[in-house]
Amino acid sequence: MPTPNPAGFMVIDKPAGLTSHDVVSVVRALTMTRRVGHTGTLDPFATGVLPIALGGATRLIQFLDESQKVYVATVELGMSTETGDATGPVRAEAPVPTLDRARVAAVLEAFTGPLMQKPHAYSAVKVAGRRLYEYARAGESVDVPARPITVHGWEILELGASRLRLRVRCGRGTYVRVLAEELAVALGTCGHLSALRREQSGPFHLGTAVDMPALARIAADREDWRPVLRPERGAARVEWKDRALVAEAVCARLMPPLDGFAGRVRVELDANQLPRIRNGGRPPPPPPALPDGDPYLLVHRGALVAVAARTDRGPRLRRVMAAS
Repeated sequence: MPTPNPAGFMVIDKPAGLTSHDVVSVVRALTMTRRVGHTGTLDPFATGVLPIALGGATRLIQFLDESQKVYVATVELGMSTETGDATGPVRAEAPVPTLDRARVAAVLEAFTGPLMQKPHAYSAVKVAGRRLYEYARAGESVDVPARPITVHGWEILELGASRLRLRVRCGRGTYVRVLAEELAVALGTCGHLSALRREQSGPFHLGTAVDMPALARIAADREDWRPVLRPERGAARVEWKDRALVAEAVCARLMPPLDGFAGRVRVELDANQLPRIRNGGRPPPPPPALPDGDPYLLVHRGALVAVAARTDRGPRLRRVMAAS
């Protein structure tokens, strides 16, 4: 039988061509679980770390610390596109000056630290109930104020005549497409993001990721994952193994909820405190140094019991996990 009420996180190595919601649909089908969500949306052309939450862990997404993200970005110089990536039509072309590592490093230094950034016109940011890309596709221009972002650092992985491959460490809400366009301009040309791979999102990284071929092997002993997990419309469906066994095998890959909060403050509960917390009672306070509003974890014997926070009325529970 599949794991009853599975709760935990799974890191999927998202391939190009799938939306983040597509991946959620695949995991729902594999685990026979309706409560599946994701955090840190990836565009369809992007690949890499997509954190997935199952069951009770979906209620923990808002407490995850995603202030550190790591991407490998490939920037094509000399041509810009409407979408800022390789999926859109060409908008402009310009010659590419001769570049050396010192000049590129100097420009990258100017794009490090606290910055202000406007979301891309083809982003999913909502304005008056509509996504920015919906306005852009309709030919409508919308002025969106710049937002604060943080770029922690850059690493030059490849420097070609018209291509840069860079690793960027940044905070939540950073549009790498916009950085790619602005970097190209600062280098004296234009450009777009031709590839993007996320290596880390908060505590989740590629080292613990499961890719689509691995899931296809679990479902049907097949390496070619597309006909198994995302068959084309009208195509014959590949028969899966026993659904309960498939669900059990996939759920065995789940990370415990506590693994998603490596950097959070923890308060250990004793057995006498558990009933009070399970019933919504007042939690023990966090260490004095924790700022008001910051979440902290209540744990017992290595398992997450609840999330709490200090408020102006004292410590309060924010989420209580179901007893396993």
